[in-house]
Amino acid sequence: MLNIRLLLIFIIATAPPAYAGVYKWVDEQGKVHFSDRPTSAQARQLKLKKSPQQSTSAVPNAAQRQITQQRMLDMYQQEREKREAARKKKKADAKKLAQRCANARDRLRRYESSRLYENLPNGERRYFSEAEREKTISNLKGNIKRYCK
Repeated sequence: MLNIRLLLIFIIATAPPAYAGVYKWVDEQGKVHFSDRPTSAQARQLKLKKSPQQSTSAVPNAAQRQITQQRMLDMYQQEREKREAARKKKKADAKKLAQRCANARDRLRRYESSRLYENLPNGERRYFSEAEREKTISNLKGNIKRYCK
């Protein structure tokens, strides 16, 4: 009996708001009754909580979905462009580094196989001493280590 009452209460409480109202009364034997219209003088109307309904503004319409989708596509495009620019920059930097490496190795080959000199303003040459030559070659080897990774 108690289960039937609980079931009735549950059904009434979860019923859609199409019903005008729910009335409750107790008969002479102490049984609780529920109805959609008052059948006795002691019946009182229950105030049921309305079930929350989804507002139409929460559901995006087609135009809102299209705007959101376009924004996402724009964001993805910007990300792709950033990655592409970073990739191109990295490739250009690697190319410059490879060119510097090749130039430094070529210069080292020439410096090791010949005497080094500098041109003076009067058109004469001043040849480097052996210590100056070794220092210049050592600096060039440092550059090769930095450029040729």
